[in-house]
Amino acid sequence: GELVDRGYSVVVFPEGEYTKDGSIQPFQAGIGILANKLGIPIVPIRIEGLFILKQKRQRYARPGFVRVTVGKPVQFPPGTDPAAITVALRDAVLSLSSTS
Repeated sequence: GELVDRGYSVVVFPEGEYTKDGSIQPFQAGIGILANKLGIPIVPIRIEGLFILKQKRQRYARPGFVRVTVGKPVQFPPGTDPAAITVALRDAVLSLSSTS
């Protein structure tokens, strides 16, 4: 929150852990709480292709292609249930798939 107050953009990876199979994992509740408390627009971003380039325990990623898709900012009214925000943000990221 302090970083946002000072004008910084903050990147949060809401899954909270590395994927073991490359699929998007459930979002942790903290993203909904954070979005609710900060009351700022959230920009959904999806990163695809990184899993096959960098496996756990590798120091560097192999050469290849990564697709980064940036969605439209979403904002939630004050007092929105953090669990509902978490679900909505995960849905927004899933909708950014390169196959859709």
